[in-house]
Amino acid sequence: MSLPQPSLSAEEYKQHLQTARELLHAYLPMSDEQWEVFNQGFKHQKYKKDNFILNEGDTEKYLSIVLIGSTRHYLMVKGEERSFDFSFQHEFSCSYSSFIQQEPSQFCVQAMEESVLASLPYRFLRQSYKQYPESNYFGRTAVEQYYLWREKREISLMVDSAREQYIKLLEKYPIYLEQVPLKYLASYLIMQPESLSRIRKKLLEAS
Repeated sequence: MSLPQPSLSAEEYKQHLQTARELLHAYLPMSDEQWEVFNQGFKHQKYKKDNFILNEGDTEKYLSIVLIGSTRHYLMVKGEERSFDFSFQHEFSCSYSSFIQQEPSQFCVQAMEESVLASLPYRFLRQSYKQYPESNYFGRTAVEQYYLWREKREISLMVDSAREQYIKLLEKYPIYLEQVPLKYLASYLIMQPESLSRIRKKLLEAS
C-alpha cells in the first residue's frame, strides 16, 4: 500500500485532521467547540524523505500529528543511531520532554518518507490553556498516553524476546512496517539486521 504524495488540498487537509480526531477520540474526546479552538492553531508542515523535523539539541516547538507519511525518533549512542520510536499516519510525533520543558531535545525526529504534519505551536497551546481551561485536558492526555506507551515499551524490552516484540509490532502496524527500513526496525528491537531477517524468514515460513 503506497501513501499519497504530500500535496494536500484544503479539503484533504481537513479530512485528514478529522480522521486523526476520530482515531484519537477514544482517549482524547473533544467537543466540536474544543476541537475548533485547536484546529485554528494547526500549522501545515511538509518534509521530504530523510529531512530532519527536529535535531538533537534543538528545542521542540510543536506538538504534531502525522497526516501523511511516517517519522522515526532516534538518538546517537557511541556513534551509532538507535531508533526507539516511530510515528505513523494520524499519530502524534513530538519530542515530548523537550516540548513540555522547552529544553533541548536529546534525540532527533526524522521523516522516513515524504510527510505532512499538522503542528500546534507551544505558544499557541499555552495561550489556549489560559483562554480555555478545559483545553488543558488535550495536552495533559496526550502526554499521559505517551508515558503509558513508554512504560509498556520498557517492560516489553525486559520481558519479551525480540521475536515477541516484532510480532507485537507487526500486529499493530501490519501495513506501515512494510515502509520501515530493516535497519531501523532492527535498531528499535535492539538486534542486528541479520537477526531480524532470520525472524522474518521463520515467521514467513510458518505462515
